Amino acid sequence: MSHEIIPIPPPAPDFAAVTAFRSCASPKYTVALPECLWASADPEVQKSCFLARVCQHRAPRECVFHRVAPILQEGPTCGFVTISMLLGGVRTADQLFQEAKAKGFTALGEMFSAANLMDILQSQVQFSGSCHLFVGDLNCDEIREALKRGVCLIVPYDSDVNHSPCLRRGHKAHWALITGYLIDDDGQFYVIARQGKSRLLGIWPLSVLAESNANLTEFAQPKQHPEANFILPEGGIAGPKGLCRRSIVISDGFAGDKFIFH
Repeated sequence: MSHEIIPIPPPAPDFAAVTAFRSCASPKYTVALPECLWASADPEVQKSCFLARVCQHRAPRECVFHRVAPILQEGPTCGFVTISMLLGGVRTADQLFQEAKAKGFTALGEMFSAANLMDILQSQVQFSGSCHLFVGDLNCDEIREALKRGVCLIVPYDSDVNHSPCLRRGHKAHWALITGYLIDDDGQFYVIARQGKSRLLGIWPLSVLAESNANLTEFAQPKQHPEANFILPEGGIAGPKGLCRRSIVISDGFAGDKFIFH
């Protein structure tokens, strides 16, 4: 009489590992990451540091930033999204775009002038703070000390496929709202950013953002808008009214409480 051999079933999956993997890919799952445990009380910070490979095994010396809710952009309105996030959404990116269009600053939502974007910010009755245009290398003591005092920055830079800073000579010009900073155990200084193409926090070395900001020298017609007539400032994006080595420093008047880790 023959006997059928029934194979032993494979072991059950490691559900903790599955949860950890899924938590990186989708906000639907509870974060259970094996790294950046110092930030486990704040899943968003933990996830962003985990993905950026920052402070994976050791806590930072300092991590301070304003909690600003993400807003996703529609069309090339990234500059106006940064202002909308700064003001807690009380002014939409489209409202800001319409104001800028009426002033002749933009055609479809593009903003290739830091000075003009600051003009739009200062014209908002909901903005009760103060701001000024910074010209120069962002990777400097002045900016580091300003961030430690709690300022926010609006910075143009070249955006890579994952929205982090890159060097494309301005061909991928984008805007980010810098809401704080992180100093790792080795003393590396990072900025913490929001931008309109992702809900994730960006955690980037200040030196990398500064280099990207300083390489904004050429305008390139976006492939998505091959026939559009975009408005450029006199002298182009590398000129005195453009983007290169320029950013907006906001001292107060913005929404959001603080995340502080010391």
